Amino acid sequence: MNKLLTGIAAIAAGAAFAAGSAYAEPTYRFGGGPSGGAWHPATSAGTQLLNQELKGKYNFIYSPSGGSVANVRSVGLGNYATAWGHIGQIYQSWNGTGTFEKDGANKNFRVVARVRAQSQIFAVLADNPIQSFSDMKGKVVNLLSRGSGSNVNCVNVMKALGMMDNIEARYLGFAASARALGDRQIDVFCSAGVPFLIPALTQLSVSKPVRYISLTEEEQKKVTSAYRFYSPITIPVQKDIKGMDKAARSIAYDVWWIAHKQMSDEAVYDMLKVVAAPQNLERLTKAAAYWKDLGGDFNALEEHKILVHPSAARYWKERGVKVPMSIVKGY
Repeated sequence: MNKLLTGIAAIAAGAAFAAGSAYAEPTYRFGGGPSGGAWHPATSAGTQLLNQELKGKYNFIYSPSGGSVANVRSVGLGNYATAWGHIGQIYQSWNGTGTFEKDGANKNFRVVARVRAQSQIFAVLADNPIQSFSDMKGKVVNLLSRGSGSNVNCVNVMKALGMMDNIEARYLGFAASARALGDRQIDVFCSAGVPFLIPALTQLSVSKPVRYISLTEEEQKKVTSAYRFYSPITIPVQKDIKGMDKAARSIAYDVWWIAHKQMSDEAVYDMLKVVAAPQNLERLTKAAAYWKDLGGDFNALEEHKILVHPSAARYWKERGVKVPMSIVKGY
């Protein structure tokens, strides 16, 4: 009797294992962004689309994050399978410099797509006497929450201009910093622009007009010389920002989509094939405009020698994109 029961138990266990193997799909975490920023709704919508289109083959789990620094670090460590990151953090992680110096160089990920370009915004209430960066000395400047790429970019600008020791720095998130600006608890709001706007600031300007502060040409050169992954840009007047009446010099940088080596070649290809399909990209863009410029232009990565995933190169080449093969390499 005992032998019979043992045999039945063994058969049952084997059947359960086989069933589990048949229905267990690879699970991949997709890193998102902080509340009040543009990445949170965009990557959340992307994750939902992937699960709808690839149900039964893969399971994607959306994971809110602190932003670019957290995303790039988490992908490098394999805690996230995929995420977006600013070129600054990707470059520093790849080379083990700057914010990632203590982490060491990490090449456990590859780039799969260019998401879009961003700019950096420095804004004040329209009636604030601050007119320039030099006027910010002794003022309360919010540099966004630590761990976000926007925070790193805010700090980089201030460091390049020798201003970090001359301001009262605060580290509030997107939504909290917009409220603080409106309540005059801070003097200057710093944030990424998508490409020239951020929702929390746009909403604030409806009731309390704001202005963007412009770098001088000399200040702009200081920043782009100190950090080679930035390029100069002039933000045109934004009609959605009530109170903005002048263009503002700033910096621009790319946002890239990266994937950890835990993702199979097929998974990377399938992920792109779903998200970047024109009809799906149109759907995503309606839900979150941040997806609008997703593409396979990897030329900017040649200078930095950051590698592109072979499956991504395959997909974008099939779409007619000319991919520089000198930076396409697996693990």
